[in-house]
Amino acid sequence: MEMEEHLRKIVQISLSSTPEDMLKTSLEICIEISGGCSGSILCEEGPFLQFIFSEVPELIGVRVPFESIAGSSFARNLAIYTHAPSDKRHFRGVDTHLKKSTNYLLSIPIPSIHSSVASGRKAKNAGVLQILFDKDAFPELDVANGAKELDLGDFKESVMYGSRFKNVFLVLPLLALGMEVMNLRQTSYQVIHELKNKMISAGSWIGCLKEDVFAQSPQLSENEEIMEDFAISEGSIREGAEMAKSYLQLTKLYTPNFSRTDINALLKEMVASAEALAGELGLANFAAVAELGEGIGERELDGGKLKMAFFNICKNSLEALRDNGVDNPRISISSSDRDGRVEVGLKDNGPGMPREIADNLFIPFKTKKEGGTGLGLTITKKIIDLHSGTISCFTGQEGTEFIIIL
Repeated sequence: MEMEEHLRKIVQISLSSTPEDMLKTSLEICIEISGGCSGSILCEEGPFLQFIFSEVPELIGVRVPFESIAGSSFARNLAIYTHAPSDKRHFRGVDTHLKKSTNYLLSIPIPSIHSSVASGRKAKNAGVLQILFDKDAFPELDVANGAKELDLGDFKESVMYGSRFKNVFLVLPLLALGMEVMNLRQTSYQVIHELKNKMISAGSWIGCLKEDVFAQSPQLSENEEIMEDFAISEGSIREGAEMAKSYLQLTKLYTPNFSRTDINALLKEMVASAEALAGELGLANFAAVAELGEGIGERELDGGKLKMAFFNICKNSLEALRDNGVDNPRISISSSDRDGRVEVGLKDNGPGMPREIADNLFIPFKTKKEGGTGLGLTITKKIIDLHSGTISCFTGQEGTEFIIIL
């Protein structure tokens, strides 16, 4: 039952936090159930293996050669139990970062989550799990004069396997998944960041092209079709750059920064932000009203990300009020205690949303308005999810209200 709880915890973290947090939790569980004192996770990085997570933060990013114990385990698909000081493959640079000598070490390859390649050969391992022991965990193996090396099949039949490492092997696929997600996230972030830069550059070059064309043929600036073509091109590039920025925001959401936060103080800031944005949008006779409950106090929240979530909602409301020409536009912002949780309400007095929009509010690109990215409310929903909260929307002829419970 205890192992079932461990696995459930890992899966929950994988759905609500970063892959780094998932790896951290998985490693801690592996160390606990194996009886180790410390541990690390390594993966392939060019001609080296690199520590991507460790109980010793100083080790993260350190590289070791494939001639090391970890390299032998990774490349030859072996579980290796060894007395590190007696093993010539032990990479002494690790001890420099540990500021002490590694004693006994178990190195286990982490099988890839990918199926075998088309040639029929086994897919390359995803990485290596290493568990460190202060004392000899398996004295009957007598590794003082040489390491014990077993392929995974033999390892599962050995005295080392037992109930402890049987459970460790249940965690290995989750480690592989966390590593894969982390690599995909890093790669997608780099690609989108580069795409954003290319789009911004393209926008600048479109401006230069327009200037050159009109300098050569000034009369073309009077041609409506040509001007429309330039406007469409500039608009598409601008929207693409904004979409890339929004996606980069989305990838950063998985690194929350929780601290003691006064939700009412945060909502007062939101009132000021709404008033400032209303001025930029040219909304006449706008009013933002705050009805904040007493005694809510501070909570463990990510204030920065919640401000982003609330602002996305307010921005949508203000733009809807402007686009629909609402007289005396207003937004009401409220907070109250709801059985120990905080309920936040954000309401406008607009005409409500069409059903096709209301039914797809938090789906990426489904509710994309002209000039928008279609990711604003998706980001908002993810921020609320990271707080284990809920968000609901109620819309009708008297306005639209979002209710958030944190």
